[in-house]
Amino acid sequence: MFFDDILFDTNVKMMNTPNLFNEKEGLMYGNMFRNEYDQYKNYHVTKINALTDKEELLLKIYEYDFALNDLSLYLDLHPDNDYVYNQFRKYTEESKKCIDLYEKKYGPLELCDSNYTSYMWEKGPWPFEGGNI
Repeated sequence: MFFDDILFDTNVKMMNTPNLFNEKEGLMYGNMFRNEYDQYKNYHVTKINALTDKEELLLKIYEYDFALNDLSLYLDLHPDNDYVYNQFRKYTEESKKCIDLYEKKYGPLELCDSNYTSYMWEKGPWPFEGGNI
């Protein structure tokens, strides 16, 4: 039964250290945990290639966001796992750096990003107007 495998002792800080993919592999495989990845039939993971510096920075942000989301789900069930929490903190810091760099070079990523002297959200071109992401 599934619940037989769950450790309920909250005093244990780190019973096991999960074998994690790095952020790039995690996004490609759709899972940060190597031992949990189960290849679907003959599917082969395809590497995502960025063509420009802007796309490369945006891809890095996507990778960190995926890692943060997947690790946060794990930490919801295993809040005392220090190893995963430290990885989560590392990705949080790296994500902030990439987002700050992106916004300095290319403008805001989200509507609520308003640390600018003027309204920047409408500055384009938008992807549907022939601009690149």
